[in-house]
Amino acid sequence: MTTAPTVRGWCPGLHTPMQAADGWLVRVRPPLGRLSAPQGHTIARAARTHGNGLIELTSRGNLQLRGLTPDSARAFARDMADAGLASTDAATEARRGLLLSPLAGIDPGAAPDAPAIIKALDAALAGAETLRGLPAKFVIAVECGGYVPAGTLRADIVVRAQGAAWLVVCGARALPCPAAAIAPTVLALAHALAGLGGRPLRDPALGMRAFARLGQCAATQAAPATTAHAPCLAGPLPGHATGAVLPPGPMAAGLLDAVAQWSVQAGNGHMRIAPLRAIIFEDCATFEDCTTAPPLPGLITQPDDPRLRISACIGTRGCGCAARDVIADADLLAPDLPPETTLHVSGCPKGCAHPAPADITLVAQVDGYGLCPHGRAADTPVDNGLSLAQIQHIMRDWPRNLTTPRNGRTQPA
Repeated sequence: MTTAPTVRGWCPGLHTPMQAADGWLVRVRPPLGRLSAPQGHTIARAARTHGNGLIELTSRGNLQLRGLTPDSARAFARDMADAGLASTDAATEARRGLLLSPLAGIDPGAAPDAPAIIKALDAALAGAETLRGLPAKFVIAVECGGYVPAGTLRADIVVRAQGAAWLVVCGARALPCPAAAIAPTVLALAHALAGLGGRPLRDPALGMRAFARLGQCAATQAAPATTAHAPCLAGPLPGHATGAVLPPGPMAAGLLDAVAQWSVQAGNGHMRIAPLRAIIFEDCATFEDCTTAPPLPGLITQPDDPRLRISACIGTRGCGCAARDVIADADLLAPDLPPETTLHVSGCPKGCAHPAPADITLVAQVDGYGLCPHGRAADTPVDNGLSLAQIQHIMRDWPRNLTTPRNGRTQPA
């Protein structure tokens, strides 16, 4: 019997593991999103030693390990601190949850001062010992433009490059800010929001209230920065970088070992664990052919792969709330996904893998799937109990194949 979905209220962290059906979950946030080859090997070895050897890439650019116990989770945290991948202090580690543009400091079309701003912001957050009481899952992002455009990253506070200038965006308000003032401004906003409760990502009006608390009357209405689809991070990228994306589901520790080894062979021995479940290999210009995809079976390396537009949670493989093996179902549905269309296959209405709307959202049910067109997993389905064959039929002529449901089944147009 499937357990009713329960919102836990936090994301698992290194010092705050969370129990799942296949054991405890922990997350590693590589400092500034960057991982050396030896550190990659260390994580792979620790996944086998302390967990079940499975590793996921999250939408926030974290590595999530599965199958740990309370004791092995503590041992894993010590190993990560020894490898320079985390702070031993839980509060410091929690504050440093920055969401970074994947090509910061790599893309020649991005803001050149982004790396310095990111380092200053990370240091300010690490030292902000009085910063407490922020809502669960609160996140701060830095978008530096270029190949990864504004609006790609969703966060409560966004530091966004705008030409040669910078904006600090919070909810529905934006404040022009010189580079040197970004870190103190973000810190002041975070302190103000800690006393307000709620998240600007969910309640944009909180941004205006937070700026008002700081006396920043210059904060203006934030122009919407939205992109139809996230940029492709598989294949050759600006700045002699190469990207690969993990398809829905976890990878075995051995694949991370192979990734680390390839970063040495083809690049400078460093990689970015990026949002959108991507791995960015730095400085591949010395490789024989920097346009060649990494020879890493199990990763998406071609930009036309439909799985790049699919989100799916762990499903019944690791979650007691899920009703189906959504990873297997997503893989089966991938060939029928229409071009330029996004698909979210969720094991339950929580929608952990993709909180935002997708063109096609499927929610697992005991007798099939609920269909939420252009919606979230928490929305009321327009149809229920759909089989995979029925979903394939709908997708093959999307969206013309969707009309008003009758008798619990979506009817062809």
